[in-house]
Amino acid sequence: MFLALVPGLIVCVCCNSVVKAEGPLPLGVMTFNIRTSNIDDGANGWVHRKALMVDTIARHAPHVLGLQEALADQIEYLSEALPEYRWLGVDRGLNGGTGLSEYTPIFYRHAELVPIESGNFWLSSTPEGPRGSGRRRNVSRIVTWAQFHHVETGLRFYVFNTHLTLRRGPRQLESVRMITSRLATLPADSAVVVTGDFNAVAEMSDTWKAATADRLRDAWVVAMERSGPPRTSGEFGPPADAPDGRIDWILVGGPVAVRSVETVVVNDQGRYPSDHYPVLAQIEVQEQ
Repeated sequence: MFLALVPGLIVCVCCNSVVKAEGPLPLGVMTFNIRTSNIDDGANGWVHRKALMVDTIARHAPHVLGLQEALADQIEYLSEALPEYRWLGVDRGLNGGTGLSEYTPIFYRHAELVPIESGNFWLSSTPEGPRGSGRRRNVSRIVTWAQFHHVETGLRFYVFNTHLTLRRGPRQLESVRMITSRLATLPADSAVVVTGDFNAVAEMSDTWKAATADRLRDAWVVAMERSGPPRTSGEFGPPADAPDGRIDWILVGGPVAVRSVETVVVNDQGRYPSDHYPVLAQIEVQEQ
């Protein structure tokens, strides 16, 4: 079993009285590649858009938020600016822990959700952690995951968040295989959400086909309602100028219904919070 318990939390959950769910649990889930802060993007640099980033998240108030390309300074800023959220995750260990070292953190609304188990694994031959040291350190991508307990209803669900390599083909397919293999170890009736920047076009790529071949469904495809453009890599510009295709996905598995999904294209006088548009899904976790 790959799951690791978060010390002390299970006792707390078990001791609280819980109202049994009488219907599905509505949740807002967002995936958002926030663009790293240590690249010189000029007028689109982090310092110029971080307040808009906070406003975008706060305005849509997802219960769970999977971020990609997040560095420590960005996580610290978002944590301070959004006190209603806490987060889970570790950096993936590039450059011996210095310089560019991406997290794929999961932010969650802590008044409503409690992580009762969580962890991380690397999309490499050493999934338990990065290997090597210094410049020879493993640079594999990472997955952060958690099982959440909804305090009011007692319903539970899993969230996995990742950012796949730009190298399409065998490396992406192997990463997807590792993720789906982990999902296969969960109880069959588990509610699952997978968020991420997959760097592959949905509905067309072999990566998407592999990811949705068995347990997972693409929220955009199965949603009862869709809004916004079917493209997510905005390059700091409007959708009309963005490359075709959805590379940022929300996938669901198990007893989860998708009410709506939206590609959020909010901007402030032409400035966008990131070079990707966030994707927001309104889902319902069914009683298991």
